[in-house]
Amino acid sequence: MSGVYLYALLSAAPSCETGRGVCAEQLRVVVVGNLVALVGDVRQSPAPTAVAVRAQDAILRRLAAGVDGVLPVRFGTLVADDGALAESLELRRPHLARALSRVCGCEQMTLRVWGEIAVPVSPVTGGGRERMPSVPELDPVRRRLGDLVREERAELHARAPLLVTVQHLIPRGAGGRYLEEIDAARDSLRPWRVSVTGPGPAYVFAEDAA
Repeated sequence: MSGVYLYALLSAAPSCETGRGVCAEQLRVVVVGNLVALVGDVRQSPAPTAVAVRAQDAILRRLAAGVDGVLPVRFGTLVADDGALAESLELRRPHLARALSRVCGCEQMTLRVWGEIAVPVSPVTGGGRERMPSVPELDPVRRRLGDLVREERAELHARAPLLVTVQHLIPRGAGGRYLEEIDAARDSLRPWRVSVTGPGPAYVFAEDAA
């Protein structure tokens, strides 16, 4: 089905050329109130292959250099036309604007904890619903990172060797310092091992919004 393929919401129109999309279509922006949508006109939604996902990620990384905020949209989001896009965004505009503001000036780092021994976890609850699990053994890392981390999301895994995935929202340009602090904390995390990927677009922190 042809339509308008939505890539991301931006804090402003990019200062660089928008370039081409995953389907080789010309990218453009659609402004809805205080939201700027990055879109492309396609004959059909791209297939969710590894190549296509990496290509979409590369587009967002390239355009991020020219705007302060990029709120990624779930891969494969297709609407009928600009009118349908505007209607959809308008319905959630206050929520989407807040989410975009939250990731402005930030990028995402991913910390993975590996090992054969389970990491002790304390469930965190509040307001009658489950929230992010607490992993006390990561406190040495948290202390070293300090106010570098704006937000944190943790996901537990059922089977070794990958035990926990932690996503951190950090200021843009702070990736080098983040890596230095993680390296300095490795000994305090034994017997677990850690690996880091990033920086990149704030995918995890956009899931509940876009």
